[in-house]
Amino acid sequence: MGFLTSFSRSMYLTNYINRLEIQLNDITTEQLDLSNEVAQLNSEISDLGKTDSAAVKQLTARKVELEALDNQLKLRMKKIQSQIQAATTELQSADQMLQRNIQSSFSYAGGR
Repeated sequence: MGFLTSFSRSMYLTNYINRLEIQLNDITTEQLDLSNEVAQLNSEISDLGKTDSAAVKQLTARKVELEALDNQLKLRMKKIQSQIQAATTELQSADQMLQRNIQSSFSYAGGR
């Protein structure tokens, strides 16, 4: 890989990792919102007290939906974390190649 190719690959991977990290932050925000909503539902359910009422059943169903969504978000997070790890490994390789290209470009042949 030449210098420009290594440099371009390194820049691309850095940008890719940054975009993945932004996605992770967005998912974390969504999870916090879900947690707050689940806590609010739990509070409403306990305030109603009757476990067989229609309102409690509706709130419980909503809570189950939110918990399922939270599980989906956790799976997305794991996938993105794996992608970040793979991209980071590739970035390290590209950076090493870039360093070798820089060293070979600026080393003097023949001991002069």
